[in-house]
Amino acid sequence: MDATQDGAAQSEAAPVIEGRLAWQQALRELLLDPGAQLCMYSDDYAEWPLDESALVQGLARWALPRRRPCMRMLARDYSRLLAGNSRFVRWREEFSHVIQCRELSPGIESPPEGLWLHERALVALPAQRERRALLQAGRDAQASLQMFEQAWDLAEPGFVPRALGL
Repeated sequence: MDATQDGAAQSEAAPVIEGRLAWQQALRELLLDPGAQLCMYSDDYAEWPLDESALVQGLARWALPRRRPCMRMLARDYSRLLAGNSRFVRWREEFSHVIQCRELSPGIESPPEGLWLHERALVALPAQRERRALLQAGRDAQASLQMFEQAWDLAEPGFVPRALGL
C-alpha cells in the first residue's frame, strides 16, 4: 500500500474515544448540538453526564422551539437514572412533548450503547477494562442506528414523564 492509500484509509477510519472521561466529554459535545433529532441507548445511563446543569440547560434551549417528538431514549432499566439525575428527570417532565422513552425487556437483544444524531454517532465498543467508543459517520452510523431501530420496535414504553399520585 502506498502512502496515498494509507492516508485515505486512516481518514475514513472512525476516531476512537478511550476512557470514561473522554466518553463523557464526547457525549457532552454531541448533546449540546444534537441537530434536528437524536436517539440514545444505554443499559442504565450510569456513565452519562445527563445531570450536569449546563447540559440540561443546553437540552432545554434545543427542545424549546420543538413541537413534536424528536428525541428517542431507550434503556434496559431507568431506575439508576431516576435516582441520580434529578435535573434531567425534571427536564424530561417539562419537555415530555419532544422525548419518547422505551424500555427493553430481558429477552430483547440490546443495541450497542450510543448516541445517534443526523449523519453521525458515538457508539461504545465492547471493552474489558476501559471505556472505548467510535465516532461514526455515514454508513457506519446508519448500520449501528439500524440496531437501535430494531430494539426500539420491540421495546415497551418506559420512563414516564410524571408519576401519578393519589
